[in-house]
Amino acid sequence: MMRKIAGTILGLIAAFVTIFLAQMAMTLVATPPTPEMMRDQDAMRNFVANLPAVAYLVLAAGYAVGSFIGGFVATKVAGAADGFLPALVIGVLLTVMGVLNFFFAVPGSPIWAIILCLAMYIPFALIGNRVAGGSPTAEPVVA
Repeated sequence: MMRKIAGTILGLIAAFVTIFLAQMAMTLVATPPTPEMMRDQDAMRNFVANLPAVAYLVLAAGYAVGSFIGGFVATKVAGAADGFLPALVIGVLLTVMGVLNFFFAVPGSPIWAIILCLAMYIPFALIGNRVAGGSPTAEPVVA
């Protein structure tokens, strides 16, 4: 049980770091908002709404890679025989955080980008689980 918890925590940290790096990579294709914009909700909404499509594609790729790495790390730490639960938890938590980000923290993204980005988390976390050798179901515990 402790390995599952540790795997989930370490997987989340790995996912956060990867996603942060992807968000920084967005600055290669779009100028970041100014500090003044970040303090003004309307200016920020306008900024986000007018980002180029390639910025959202970079972001979606970062979410996919971050989710994959999170699921992979969680499975390796928790143990591949423990099934997919740690990776699934990571995918679900990232999805919830993505919803909060897109709809509450920084609203204004186009709907296609929201759907694309939110669709990355769970599948790629589970793919990370499988690549790490995780099973699609938990192994039965033999007492």
